[in-house]
Amino acid sequence: MKKVELDLITKVRFLSKLEGTSSGLLFLETVADMENNDYRQKLHLLSADGSSDRTVLDYRKRISIDVLKDVVFLKESEADGLKTKVSVLGTDESVTEKGILPLSLGRISDFNDRYYVAEATINMQCPDYFSLSEEKRDAYAQSLRDNEDYIVLDEYPFFYNGAGFINGNRNNLFLLDKETLEPRRIVPATMDVESVAVDGSRVYFLGNDFDSFKGIYSDLYCYDAEEDRLTQLYKNDREYYFKRIFFLRNRLFVMASVEALIDGSNIYEFKDGTLDIVKRSEWMFHNSVGSDCKYGATKSSVKHGDDMYFLTTEKARTLLVKFDGTDFECVCTFRGCIDDLTFVGDDLFIIGMKDMKLQEVYRVEGEDVVQLTTLNEAILEDRYVADPERFTIFNVDEVEGWALKPYGFDPDKKYPCILDIHGGPKSAYGEVFFHEMQLWASEGYFVIFCNPHCSDSYGDAFADYVDHYGATDYDDIMKFVDKALELYPQIDPERVGVTGGSYGGYMTNWIIVHTDRFKCAASQRSISNRYADFFYSDYAFDTTYENGIPLDDKAMKLFWDRSPIKFWDKAKTPTLFIHSTNDYRCPFPEALQLYTALKINGVETRLCGFKGENHELSRSGKPAHRLRRLQEITAWMDKHLK
Repeated sequence: MKKVELDLITKVRFLSKLEGTSSGLLFLETVADMENNDYRQKLHLLSADGSSDRTVLDYRKRISIDVLKDVVFLKESEADGLKTKVSVLGTDESVTEKGILPLSLGRISDFNDRYYVAEATINMQCPDYFSLSEEKRDAYAQSLRDNEDYIVLDEYPFFYNGAGFINGNRNNLFLLDKETLEPRRIVPATMDVESVAVDGSRVYFLGNDFDSFKGIYSDLYCYDAEEDRLTQLYKNDREYYFKRIFFLRNRLFVMASVEALIDGSNIYEFKDGTLDIVKRSEWMFHNSVGSDCKYGATKSSVKHGDDMYFLTTEKARTLLVKFDGTDFECVCTFRGCIDDLTFVGDDLFIIGMKDMKLQEVYRVEGEDVVQLTTLNEAILEDRYVADPERFTIFNVDEVEGWALKPYGFDPDKKYPCILDIHGGPKSAYGEVFFHEMQLWASEGYFVIFCNPHCSDSYGDAFADYVDHYGATDYDDIMKFVDKALELYPQIDPERVGVTGGSYGGYMTNWIIVHTDRFKCAASQRSISNRYADFFYSDYAFDTTYENGIPLDDKAMKLFWDRSPIKFWDKAKTPTLFIHSTNDYRCPFPEALQLYTALKINGVETRLCGFKGENHELSRSGKPAHRLRRLQEITAWMDKHLK
């Protein structure tokens, strides 16, 4: 049996954007292009019975698709980022260019006989770019090139991970003429649109209309096309954190949490100017189970007939649930996760990772699923894939975790071990294929991982991280390691390392300044100073979040007391830092601070910074950079644990 190698990730076919048409299923396949250190995309057309799977288009550029009934839009962003090339895929699989729109297009939705509804990004420097003459557009584009060496900020938020500097950007709403695709804006230029639902002649949406500071509380609006009128239906006076809206059975529903961003989403009906609770829920309506073998846009809900279908996560498994306007019914779940969903006729299809396999397309049949594709089968054929062995601890609540046994496991031998901590913290580990963990298992390591307090999918109280960073979660992780050592005496307690990214990087930093039980650490895209990070992270905080902006003594003390850098002089563990220079979620200085402190403290340390990469390095970074990242971590563990 072969091992899982470092470069296996470059062979994985990442599946996304599953859409149903009368001809079958469309989906995107993304693969590494090692020659150009980038990715290629293929558009597949799969028959509903799985008997035929054809590559319709093969792109070096990245595309996105929207399927509206049987009209398939292909969208390619132009090099200047101001325009979008729009084409239509015909039923004969021919591609007809519809034009280059003077908009940075987002999602297109069907509306009425005359118009589509489209979301598009504009910038307040030139909010009417789409309506200018070609000469004036060229002049504006030239002015951007002339000033590309400068950054001017006058708004908050001012950058966003993966998008770069977004100062002045708004996600606006347009009508597109179905014949000409000529755009007409239907909201103020200052409006940032967050969720859209179309019904008859009206477009309902959540939006945040702001001049210089965007808070987290959006309002509910309606645009009436017959009267060409925009109305604010609900002014959100800091009551709800709105997440999405949808129409079902002639009723408008709003998903929202109360007071805290960490809460699950209750479902309300908007009626007669009020929000009436329909269903209380502690679910977050998306798949929270992470993996480094996913890439590309997916959706977490789809409407079919009189019902809405949602993905959510419960105890480390994805649930596919149906909402009928009153209650939820679980339609499908299995060992693994579900990443996307769509319908063809009355048949339900998903993209999922099942039974430790990589992504494939499945048809849902009752409580079971039938695999339709084998795109990734050969990659894991005759390879050692360590099976996650579940065990639990109890620390206030039950905490579940898993262990992967090393390749060629011999119960009479001792092995090194790597503790891997997930990001988020509102995410979760599950029983899915994780390349980095499987690589380490193939390289002779036990790998252990758990979902401590603050993780998603175990309820609101379990997920409550406000004031709790580095407290109950730290205790969970330490007790989990103790339990793993008890259950697996083959783990050498003197050869255990720790790693994690984002929140997992924060916890790695917290661990090394509170215990020296680990032989080494690899801290990835981490936070070391929560006080500083508050002011330059891309999260749009407002004064209610995590006890307020840390400028008063109480809040300042809270943030500082939960900052690993405060305890820098306690660190003794050899630590590798992995960070991206364009990470705007956990900016680069967060690694530099603790790296510098460890150097001053005489602790062995190393920092590997990836130029041009962002917070998503391990999941969507350039292929060569993803390999180098994993090489660095593995070499660091080998040096100190083998």
